[in-house]
Amino acid sequence: MIIIRMSGGLGNQMFQYALYHKLCALGRRAVIDDVTEYRKIDENGKKRERRPRMLHIFGIDYPKATQEELIRMTDADLSLPSRIRRKLTGRKTKEKRDRDLVFDPSFLETEEGYFCGCFQSPRYFAGEEESLRKIYVFPENILEDLPASQKIRNEIRKRQAEEIPCAAIHLRFGDYLDHQDLYGGICTREYYLAGIGYLQRHCPGVHFFVFSNDAEKAGEFVSGMETPAAFTVAEGNDEDHGYADLYLMSLCDHFIIANSSFSWWGAWLGKKPSSVTIAPTLWMRTKDGSELERTDIFTEEMVRIAPDGALPGEETPLVSVIVAAYNIQEYLPAALDSLLSQTYPNLEIIAVDDGSNDDTGRICDAYAREHENIRVIHKKNGGLSDARNAGLAVARGAYIGYLDGDDTADPFMFETMVKGCLYTGAGIATVKYREVYSGEAENGPEDGDPRDPAFVDGALRQSVLLSRERALDLWIRTGLQGNSEKYIIYNSVWSKLFRRDVIESLTFPVGRNSEDIMYTTKALCASDKTLVIPYALYLYLQDRAGSIMNVSLGERRLTHEIPFWEEHIRYLRENGLEELSRRAEYYFYRRLLFYDMDFRKKEELAPYAKALEEKLSGNRERILEVMTTESCRSRGDVARMKLLLSSPSLYHKCAAFYEKHIVPLRSRT
Repeated sequence: MIIIRMSGGLGNQMFQYALYHKLCALGRRAVIDDVTEYRKIDENGKKRERRPRMLHIFGIDYPKATQEELIRMTDADLSLPSRIRRKLTGRKTKEKRDRDLVFDPSFLETEEGYFCGCFQSPRYFAGEEESLRKIYVFPENILEDLPASQKIRNEIRKRQAEEIPCAAIHLRFGDYLDHQDLYGGICTREYYLAGIGYLQRHCPGVHFFVFSNDAEKAGEFVSGMETPAAFTVAEGNDEDHGYADLYLMSLCDHFIIANSSFSWWGAWLGKKPSSVTIAPTLWMRTKDGSELERTDIFTEEMVRIAPDGALPGEETPLVSVIVAAYNIQEYLPAALDSLLSQTYPNLEIIAVDDGSNDDTGRICDAYAREHENIRVIHKKNGGLSDARNAGLAVARGAYIGYLDGDDTADPFMFETMVKGCLYTGAGIATVKYREVYSGEAENGPEDGDPRDPAFVDGALRQSVLLSRERALDLWIRTGLQGNSEKYIIYNSVWSKLFRRDVIESLTFPVGRNSEDIMYTTKALCASDKTLVIPYALYLYLQDRAGSIMNVSLGERRLTHEIPFWEEHIRYLRENGLEELSRRAEYYFYRRLLFYDMDFRKKEELAPYAKALEEKLSGNRERILEVMTTESCRSRGDVARMKLLLSSPSLYHKCAAFYEKHIVPLRSRT
């Protein structure tokens, strides 16, 4: 037996009943609990009904769960033996909750359970669409006592008789304004204006009927339009008569829906072969950043528009990819070929020959002659930062990306990042990298095949959308973890795509290495949202002779990296991010522990280890104060730092013993 708990308004009830109908079609015995979520509750001393149950408007009757069945399914028997048993062994409930907007096929396979949730996906009733359309039929007299709605119905029919297309717009206020953390910032004014413009282009002469749970705000919305005469606001229906608006929506030809199950059903019921349904790219905000996973409510034919008005399915903004190249004739062709093989169609490739004295410049020119989307800059040698700045100065793209000339990119790298930015409005998208070695076959990312057309959507579903503070926090915490974590933000700019406005004023510091640290810091601070894609789509060459990453380790870290990390900490503090600045300081000191160990492993780097240890000793009090009080501290880090500050030689002996004996032992277990 299966019990489905009914909850929410009419739109949710229709999704829950659709699941019930599908389960019955599969031969399950299913009933509905329409009491638990609708009983009267006390709120501020008053009693009220949560929301009206409205399926009766379709003449629907359904079997109801009995109290005994609910008690059995939820293990809620109040008898003394049952209470004692629950105390000893825990509750044995059959409750099974759905994950909002994520289709879970196990609900269609389960034989017994108490199903709780909204089940907002047409996949829960796939195959039963036609039978549901015959069930979800409004009675002829539905507007009998609603004269204002009768007037709207007559106006819709009159225009349709004159072959004027009618479109329903749903504006959700009221309860959505009280839950901005869940529903806000999705169906923005830009979203609606883009949807209106889309329908006006595709359906000339279209007239819009605006439905809302706040007629006054809907009127303000219409009054701000360039042609308010093309809009009619439907008024007069309260919560108890919301079904009338659903009925009127379903009479229209086209739809601009809110992130609301109510308007979703209005569009679904009114769908015709020629219908256009505009929907938002996101449906809800989540604390864990899983917005792009929670999209199973959308149907393939929907035209989805982002909060900033972008149409990801139709727009391909220009992306400028800057390739800095210096004496890499052996590797450059593979780098350029990987960009020419991208599935994203609108790339501008800017190859910057930084004063090479081998064939690098000639290779750039040869590629530019054969491919019109490649531009070449030849300049005097000025280093990586100077080369990138030269590319930035001429880049025309709405988005900016980077590829080091001795690395390569998987075919779907830029499509994944661009599409992710368009769907979410993120100012930055970032991917993981995979280490490769000369001559190694490039077989695609670790967890998927980029040659599969479904790869992009699958990768985005697993991505997380982070606020500025959460992105900075993730970056600070994962900087030393290689690829071991699922979600990582690196220092490197080559693992990222930047929207132009986010980096408009940024350049790279010329004459210094480790330049990505401050560029990334400032970019993350300037971006309201960052999309983190957990796939290794950048192929990072590890063993190129002469690479800056392979020489002068001690000099680079002491004279470039460490000052940049210190500047990074100050920048966060100066921009009002005191808590993040302190956390960054903790991880900076933790990073220095690793630097010191690396230096001690090579005899030629011993002087750098000594210089670093002197630097740490001179800042002893501050280091211990931060490391012993910061909320993210670990006892191991604190103990290692105390030991290093007290006796560097003993610290290195302990570290060597740990690496030689303890690490192998742990790996075997």
